[in-house]
Amino acid sequence: MLTNASDQECVVDGFPGVSFVDASGTQIGAPADRDGSATTPVLLAPGASATATLQQTNAQNYGDGCGITPAAGVRVYPPGATDSLVLAQEIPACSASSIVLMTVGTLQPAA
Repeated sequence: MLTNASDQECVVDGFPGVSFVDASGTQIGAPADRDGSATTPVLLAPGASATATLQQTNAQNYGDGCGITPAAGVRVYPPGATDSLVLAQEIPACSASSIVLMTVGTLQPAA
């Protein structure tokens, strides 16, 4: 969930960037693919939030070619931003960049 922490309205549009990271914050494997849904600008009043659906696949489904690596978190970038935050999540990830474990949807107003 992304929340407008300013005192002014803002518009977000598109897909957040999402990837697994290790304990030092280094990306592991491939970033999330976009789910292909159409984007719609979301107007966020001060304090309002937007969410995106994130689907994750079990890294252990991919066998030896995966390069199982422990992830310490998931890094999230708002669309068009270079600042990010890391959400703690201890989960096996794949170091192989050819294997995509996550799919992310477009931002929508939070319910």
